[in-house]
Amino acid sequence: MKCCDNRKAIDNLYRNIAIKDSLNAQEDSKEIETKIALSLGYTLEDLESGANLGLGCGNPIQNANLKEGETVLDLGCGKGMDVFKACKIVGETGLVIGVDRLPEMVEKANYIREKKKLFNTDFRVSDIDNLKVEDNTVDCVISNCVINLCEDKEKVYSEIFRVLKPGGRISISDIVQFNELPTWVKDEPIFHAT
Repeated sequence: MKCCDNRKAIDNLYRNIAIKDSLNAQEDSKEIETKIALSLGYTLEDLESGANLGLGCGNPIQNANLKEGETVLDLGCGKGMDVFKACKIVGETGLVIGVDRLPEMVEKANYIREKKKLFNTDFRVSDIDNLKVEDNTVDCVISNCVINLCEDKEKVYSEIFRVLKPGGRISISDIVQFNELPTWVKDEPIFHAT
């Protein structure tokens, strides 16, 4: 399986999610997405922004130990749910940068940013293995169930360490594979996106 096929499958799936505003636009699935987010430590206030797509697998902010005035980078920010939660913690003197490879996601995040007047946020279209962020400028990198989608994880981590300030930290929620996947799974691009 070529990595380009996997990337196309991932992009197509997430582009459709951005357009529908949910992994599954049915009303009962929205309720399930809310219950899952609450069980991961998010609050109803966090979910009010409309940025929850039901795609996270954890809550990277819980262990990030964010402080007022810090610069935070969210890898694969989607519509910005973790960005909006983090921006309340770092305050007006801080900055939270969200990057996503899909312009559709960044467009939705910017819409929410303007609507909620959360101007200590910045959204950028960027691959996480080639970040559009300057060296040594970030106090903490967060990510919620995104790095697993990348073929070259070593390159992603190189980029993370490039942008982190000396003494910076990471807080990542993601899935981990302990056993080899069957060939029929590895050969199907859509399975790399889910």
